[in-house]
Amino acid sequence: MTRRDWWIASLVIAIGLHCLVMSGIISASADVPSYLQLLFQICFWMGIPLLVGAMIYIIISFISKRKGRKT
Repeated sequence: MTRRDWWIASLVIAIGLHCLVMSGIISASADVPSYLQLLFQICFWMGIPLLVGAMIYIIISFISKRKGRKT
């Protein structure tokens, strides 16, 4: 992917997060601290599965490289 593609993808993700947070804030109070708190919570709970998946991928990759050296 080119740099422009990464910027477009990042922009789409940021707009999607904004819409997700705004839909959660509309039913509650609409001040900036509650917006930032909900944004942090959403990013945190979306980041945990990504982090776990990355760790599993690294462990599997490390094990498969190690087995490749022994044979």
